[in-house]
Amino acid sequence: MTTFAPGGAAMRSLLFLLTMITAASPAVAQPEWRQAREYEVLLSSFDIQPQTMEFRAGEPLRLRLINNSSTSHSFSAGDFFRASEIRPRERQLVANGRVEVGPGEIRDILIVPAAGEYRVRCSSLYHWVLGMSSRIVVR
Repeated sequence: MTTFAPGGAAMRSLLFLLTMITAASPAVAQPEWRQAREYEVLLSSFDIQPQTMEFRAGEPLRLRLINNSSTSHSFSAGDFFRASEIRPRERQLVANGRVEVGPGEIRDILIVPAAGEYRVRCSSLYHWVLGMSSRIVVR
């Protein structure tokens, strides 16, 4: 019967094996958020500009949402936000796949977008029906 006494050969072999596994694991690269390209999106009554937003997959992006109207608007893009990596301190701003932007406010969301095509709209049905929608293309 083999026993595993502290400092024994079996323990040293186990520690060596764990060290090798840890050393062989690839390090998870964190995005360089300071290098994020800024992209402005204008939210106004019944409009989101630009109509088509084009981003590069895997590159950090500062999505600057600007509400220049006197009413609140949302940037609702659930599939886009779920597929992308959002900087931890902005995750709380993206609730249920949308960002609320009050009258005259600016919200910055730092994100690494994933490839795909996504729909964007205001979550207000009235605003959406009157044209407050857009799309995101990430290549």
